[in-house]
Amino acid sequence: EIILKHHPEMLQFLKMISRKTGIKNMPLHVEVRITKNQQIIPIEINPMRFGGWCTTADLATMAYGFSPYEYFMEGKNPDWNSLLKDKKDLVFALMVLENSTGFEAKEIKDFNTKKLLQDFEKTIEFRKIDFHEYPVFGFLFTETKKNNMEELIRILHSDLKEYLILK
Repeated sequence: EIILKHHPEMLQFLKMISRKTGIKNMPLHVEVRITKNQQIIPIEINPMRFGGWCTTADLATMAYGFSPYEYFMEGKNPDWNSLLKDKKDLVFALMVLENSTGFEAKEIKDFNTKKLLQDFEKTIEFRKIDFHEYPVFGFLFTETKKNNMEELIRILHSDLKEYLILK
């Protein structure tokens, strides 16, 4: 829904970025906010990334069945109408589970992945990260029916303490 709704103005926005910078045929990681008045406000634009830790491109592959890397290298454009026709009532999400618990890594024995995954109707993939090395428990890719958005809202507001096993 979001892709189809904002595709035309996002293309215009990216063309404007290209005109102003002279950049052409370069992969970019672009984050924007679109206001109620449909104004596009850039949050960040980074070259050569396709997303942090390769997760954004991975979500596209998992959710829509094409590799953004391959499409870029081969000069292909996704046929969004075709790719999204059977996904009308689905929301695909990528969650970066940062340690927002208030506990330092040295106080935590483990992160209860099994409990986390039980809180979602369909996990596509979970990538556990060593939270002692990085302040992140993992990356969670999910598929949620639109009528079950509560599971996404719940995790967005969670401090993740319910998934901790403390020392």
